[in-house]
Amino acid sequence: MPHDLWVAIDFETASREATSACALGIALIDGLEIVETVSWLIRPPFNEYEYRNTLIHGITPEDTEHAPDFEELWWEIGPQLAGRRLLAHNAAFDMRVLGALIDSRDLNAPRYEYACTVNLARKALPDLGNHKLDTVCDHCGIRLMHHDAASDAQACARVALVCAETVGAASIGEAAEALGVATRRL
Repeated sequence: MPHDLWVAIDFETASREATSACALGIALIDGLEIVETVSWLIRPPFNEYEYRNTLIHGITPEDTEHAPDFEELWWEIGPQLAGRRLLAHNAAFDMRVLGALIDSRDLNAPRYEYACTVNLARKALPDLGNHKLDTVCDHCGIRLMHHDAASDAQACARVALVCAETVGAASIGEAAEALGVATRRL
């Protein structure tokens, strides 16, 4: 049986614009094991931030002034995503950011298959009051430094693994199928 390869991703943005990524965290998953977590600071366009976003994640223009932009990082990020399905907690946001970054920079990228861990958690843990990342992590005993891209990505990966364990699945893909959570394409 081939390995079930996933990568949980989390973007932080400098503004409400989808192309304003200022941080990316990823957690690489092989089967039922997180094998690596990586994060990058990213210089958003013109290094401009909206105050509200900085309040959420604490990243400032000073932090990203000398950081590479997304296109400069793609040579490193792209291979990390290659051959894997993507996971994100509230995937609509992160997939919108990833798609906008790829499209706006005309990067050579495949169409990624992805699943949302909010949907997995709703099915696997239906009795929670809500399925926000911090709520699910509190319930599952997962350590989280919310809005730190690496921590959020790793927490997302751990949520997927808890969902798989909850339904007795041998992989995240099997868990998504058992829970009736369809994957989508970016």
